[in-house]
Order: sequence, then structure tokens, then C-alpha cells
Amino acid sequence: MLLVWAVLLVGSVLFNDPQQANGQSLETTAFFRQAEEQLGPVSRVQWMEPGDNSLSRWEPRKVVELTGVIVEWDPAKLSMVRPTGQAATTFPGDQVIGIEVGWKLEAFAQVHQSFKKQDFAEVVRAGQAALQLTGAPRWQQRLLVCEMVESASAMGQWQLAGKIFGYMVRDDPPMLLLAVLPVPWSDESLTVGKSMREAALGWIDEDSPALQLMGASWLMSGDQRGKAVETLQRLARSDRPVITEYARSQLWRTSPPNELLSSQYATWVQERDAMPIVVQAGPTMLMAYRLQQLGEWELAVGEWLRIASLGGDRYHLKRSAIDRAIATCKAAGATAEAERISARYSTSAGSNP
Repeated sequence: MLLVWAVLLVGSVLFNDPQQANGQSLETTAFFRQAEEQLGPVSRVQWMEPGDNSLSRWEPRKVVELTGVIVEWDPAKLSMVRPTGQAATTFPGDQVIGIEVGWKLEAFAQVHQSFKKQDFAEVVRAGQAALQLTGAPRWQQRLLVCEMVESASAMGQWQLAGKIFGYMVRDDPPMLLLAVLPVPWSDESLTVGKSMREAALGWIDEDSPALQLMGASWLMSGDQRGKAVETLQRLARSDRPVITEYARSQLWRTSPPNELLSSQYATWVQERDAMPIVVQAGPTMLMAYRLQQLGEWELAVGEWLRIASLGGDRYHLKRSAIDRAIATCKAAGATAEAERISARYSTSAGSNP
């Protein structure tokens, strides 16, 4: 299930699709069966009510689970034919926080299985071939590209991730997919070479705000820092939540480390908790990284474990968070805590403590 957040598992109240609530099989309509034949199998969607899309730090969330054949999915709308429907039902598309896909093409389903197994090289390789096929709905093509972006990021191939993302963003993806925008959240920008910085210089001058954000974020640690900061300040006023929140979070990197605990941390936590759920993992990683730099290892571990619990399929962030939490606990002499974290998270996350 793409980017399904563990908020659904941690104190959540899940409201099932009323059409499925009694657990009994339903008499499907001819309209639904025709949609299933033309567009592919049923998908399951986790969807949150508009105006209530942030993750409260303590209160359980209320999420609706929808079942049906998806007709289209973009930022404005998710159009779905329900099993008993006589017409498509429409929901705001940016409120989707998770999806389990009924793939139209077997080749797409196989790529997704590789993604679930975290065979990232195979996802990128087979994904390119699958996208050459015809017959897949446009929204499934975008979703497959999203998994390819995540796979390239998980392998640390940031330039490739950015290139693939560039293809997806031209098609105006909904928030859940746009949130995989490959930007540095810890020390990634310190490990990339000249070719990556040259690519970032190209992205920052593109017309797309998402590509501008990507370019500016990778240029924050170089001699183009001034231009990067100026670009991020402008993008922080965007009308797309992912662009706005990511730009604001990237600007956290301009704060001196010694000001974090005295004046910034509480503000960052408040801002992060008010973000849409699907946007929170990256900013949380940045907070943890800065806390680690200050030697506040317990606070850092707490933020990393938040990612481990809420990160869903954001594999490159989730695995890094788990590894860093384990290593930091061991370095601090908290061996028992490191073992508990390893036992709970590392196997399922594919991490190597």
C-alpha cells in the first residue's frame, strides 16, 4: 500500500466504507462491473476529511476507507465507482493519505511487488519497461513513477531520482505522490558530487515550483546558497501544501544550531505537527538530524522513531531513521534501547543495524 501511514495503526479510528461495513458481499451494479472490466480491479483508499488533515501529536485520527474502481485521481479529485454505484463518486484528491492499488496491468503489479520487497534496482529497471506498455490508467502510471522515485532515493541515486520525479511532476500529481519530492533532509547534500549540483542549477531555473524547490534544496550547502534561500522564501508562499511546507522546512537549515533548543525546536515541532500527514516524514528527519548534531541524542531518537512508526513506504527515510536511532543509542551506551529498536523495526524495514 503506497505510503500508508502508521497513523492508521496508532490510536486511529478507522471508518470503513459504509458499503462494506457489515462485512457481507454486496450486489454490484452493472455500471460498476463495466468500470471494473474497463479500468481494472478494485482499489482501497484511505482518505481524510478536508480541513482535518494534520496529525495531532496525541489525538487519534479519523480516516475513511473507500473501496471501488478508480476512474481518475489528481489533486482536485478522486473519482471512484463504488460497488453499488450507478455513477462515479468524487472526493478531493489531495485528501488521499494511502492507497492499495488494483493494478490494471500485471507488469505494473510485478514492479509494485519488487517495491514492497525493497528490490529498488529492479523497480527502476522494470518500471521503465512497464511504462512503455499501453492500457494502464494515467493515475497508475504516475503512481508507478512515484515508486521509481522512491527507489532511486533509497539507493542514494539522487540525480536519477530527480530526473524521474521531473517526469511525474509534469502531470500534476496529487499530494500523496508529490510528497516523494527528492530533497535532502539530513546530510545527503554533503555527499553528492559536481554533476548533482549542476543538475540542481538546472532545476532551480525550471518553470515548475516543485523542480525549483528540488534545485534550491540541493544548492543550500554550496556557493549558490543565496539564490537557494531566496527561491525557498518565495516558494514558502505557494498554494500547494507540499511546496509550502517543504520550502519552509528547508529554510530551517538556515538557523544556527545553537539556537535550536533555545528558540526553534518547539516552533518546529508545532509547525511539523500542523502539516498534512503525508508531508511530515522529511521535516521530522531534518529535526532529528539537527538534534543529533547538538548531542541531544534522546530527542533525536524520539524523532527518528516517529519516522519509523509513521513513515509508511518512504523507505529511504524510514531505513535511515532506524539505522541512526540504533547507532545513536549504542554510541550513548543505551544498548538495551538499541536492541529494542532493532527487534521492533530493523527486519521489517530492511535495515542493517
